[in-house]
Amino acid sequence: MASLSGKTLYILGALGCLGAVAGGLMSPSSSLSPQTTAYAKKGAKKAKPTKNVKIPVQFLGINDLHGGLQATGKLFMDSKTIEGAGTVARLGGYLDRAQTSFKKSHANGVTVRVQSGDMVGASPANSALLDDGPTLSTLKAMKVKVGVIGNHEFDHGLSQYGNLVNGKKPSTTGIKNPQQVQAIKKYPFVKTGMQIVIANVRDKQTNKIPAHWKPYTIKKITDPKTKATVKVGYIGILNTNLPGIAKNYKLLNEAKTIAKYDKQLRAKGVKAIVVLGHTGAVTQNGKTTGDAVNDLKELNKIDPKNSVDIFFAGHSHQYANGRVKGVPVVQAGMQGRGYANITAKLSTKTHDFVKSSVKAKVAPVFSLKDDPTATFAKDKTVKKINGIIADANRRVAPIINTEVGSIAGGKTISNDLSSNKESAAAYVVVDAQRTTANEQNHQVDFAVTSNDSIRSDMNVNAAGKVTLGTLYDMQPYGNSQPIVEMTGKDIVDLLNEQYTKSQLYFLQISGLTYKYSPATTGDQLFTVTDVKTAKGDAINPTQKYHVLTNDYLSTGGDGYAAFTHGTIVDNAGQDIDLLTTYLQTHSPITTPKLDRKVPLA
Repeated sequence: MASLSGKTLYILGALGCLGAVAGGLMSPSSSLSPQTTAYAKKGAKKAKPTKNVKIPVQFLGINDLHGGLQATGKLFMDSKTIEGAGTVARLGGYLDRAQTSFKKSHANGVTVRVQSGDMVGASPANSALLDDGPTLSTLKAMKVKVGVIGNHEFDHGLSQYGNLVNGKKPSTTGIKNPQQVQAIKKYPFVKTGMQIVIANVRDKQTNKIPAHWKPYTIKKITDPKTKATVKVGYIGILNTNLPGIAKNYKLLNEAKTIAKYDKQLRAKGVKAIVVLGHTGAVTQNGKTTGDAVNDLKELNKIDPKNSVDIFFAGHSHQYANGRVKGVPVVQAGMQGRGYANITAKLSTKTHDFVKSSVKAKVAPVFSLKDDPTATFAKDKTVKKINGIIADANRRVAPIINTEVGSIAGGKTISNDLSSNKESAAAYVVVDAQRTTANEQNHQVDFAVTSNDSIRSDMNVNAAGKVTLGTLYDMQPYGNSQPIVEMTGKDIVDLLNEQYTKSQLYFLQISGLTYKYSPATTGDQLFTVTDVKTAKGDAINPTQKYHVLTNDYLSTGGDGYAAFTHGTIVDNAGQDIDLLTTYLQTHSPITTPKLDRKVPLA
């Protein structure tokens, strides 16, 4: 038996005194004898300092999943492009493989899986038609424990999203398709076990964080061997450049909000801090820039002693792997095409990350063709996710297999951007919106959307037909289509806004053509000239025109502030309805030419 320390003997002695009081040998008011006091001083030795345990920890992060259960696409990783990356099942397999690899080299390592927003919304049909229930089920299967909201979690209301995360069935109010209503009512929504944190969003009426969420959470990382623990704080942040969302919510400055809660966490003894930020970043030519980088730089000015150690970015759908004063900033594309893998060690002495130990990488989710070793044949997570997807496909099949039209020649119309930033599939969409709106007695001169609003090719089935499922894949947002009255000058300004250095998305136009040439000054990359209507008439700077767009862009979304200079005068309905009607009444449709934007040398 180990000998008792002086401190332990002192405690036992004190307990003995209390026992004497209880037994009537000593009154509660009596003081300790000089001998007892002396013994207490002698026995009260300083406890030996706890051994510094360094706990290996791994953070696996995903962002902008957008319900892409089976979606694949390109992942641009600076100078490298990965083709056919993605699918949620393979993402789950790669996360498991990364965790297993970490565990092999760190037997006592702990893995935490996180997400940085836009898990749902803008989803393909097999998730969207079931109110993204299948996607939330896959998040549970992948054991994602902490996350933040993105702008698309607002699509059906934050309260509804909060209910979905907790496994409650959503409202079907406003859904016109009776088959979809029944499909949602019968779907087995699950409690995800994922905690949402969001620090800089406030309801304008109540000034409270929505859906009873918290600005941050604290999680203990426990060493399995020694049981030593270190607390890690997670702060959730949303990009404030979201004017459409700001109608009902206040979006507080990102850096100031991080600084506020970083300080609160430090006051609670939490020094290891991770930011989950739905705010973008990109690494190009080895340099990382973007809103997430700017947030960290501003944070360092506000509080140079802040304790933020890791920043998971999102929103811009790009690859990022850089650092701001040693703090990793990572983002892994979109739709499960990649994931972030950050490893580090936590010190039980400092209660913080060992700075030199923090290593970050962003890895692709390769196709089986590009990584034949990754069959994941025995992976339980992959099997579970494949079962979720198969069940979702079965439930939505009666809806998505409905044929609505055809394409001349029976060939798919691509959504890939040309060198002039034009998409044939997007041109089908804006032509359909402008044509159908006018046929339904709305007055529309031009239609405008962004390439980010069109999410897939216009595919055909085996019979060469376009199905309703294809249209949902192309336009999964469910956006309404306001008509904005704008001057010719405002329209030219709008077209120029797509050619600034900070712009990520390009406008797809119907009823307009223009030329553009390299700019020589300022933030502008190109300058737009010779803007004409479809009839060949030059646009008049002072004349007012009616421009049909989506509700997000109409409020200045994606940096297109020129829309806010106009006035919304009408609404043509929902995007999917306009496109469906067009296919039903104008098939077979032809593939548009990519000749509306003409570059000048």
